[in-house]
Amino acid sequence: MERYHIVYAVIIAALLFSCLSGCGFKEPILEVLDGNYRFLRGDYTGANISYLKAREKEVYKEWISYNIGNVYNALGETDLAIEELLFATTGEQSELLFRTHFNIGNIYFELGDYEKAVFHFRQSLEAKPNSIDAKINLEIAIDKMEKERALQTNRETQPEKRDVEMTAELIDILDQAKQKEAMVWKFLKKAEKEDTPEEDW
Repeated sequence: MERYHIVYAVIIAALLFSCLSGCGFKEPILEVLDGNYRFLRGDYTGANISYLKAREKEVYKEWISYNIGNVYNALGETDLAIEELLFATTGEQSELLFRTHFNIGNIYFELGDYEKAVFHFRQSLEAKPNSIDAKINLEIAIDKMEKERALQTNRETQPEKRDVEMTAELIDILDQAKQKEAMVWKFLKKAEKEDTPEEDW
């Protein structure tokens, strides 16, 4: 499954806004750059610290939450990752929505929750309909979801088959027991007749 981890667009957007607005370092450019650098080097804790500092500046919060969600996912903290990524979906930019839903879909796919994965891959396709990666992942997730549903249906009908088989087996056992009991009774009656002396008249 394809992944989108680092948003380079946030760097470009932050640099453009910084240059155009003249705000200088009020924008979280340095923290985001540092976070991206640390993330690429595998220093997820350091990246997370940088992103959290960047988010304190109250701009591009959704984009930064997207990056934080990816860090949590890399650290294996899937619940926190999903929470951050869901916050990132409150943004309105289609690229952010695409990447965020795509990554949430990947997380749910890895967790085996194919229904939620399908939902998020569909959302990512709505944001970016020409994404081949999202289409492929959606098809794979739908296939897995359908197989899981078929397996679940099969599991639910299995006990019924077992019950029918057990009932048939019990009936056979009872029939055999009746036959043996009938044979015992016949034997006992025959033995009784032989033991009873015939009276002479």
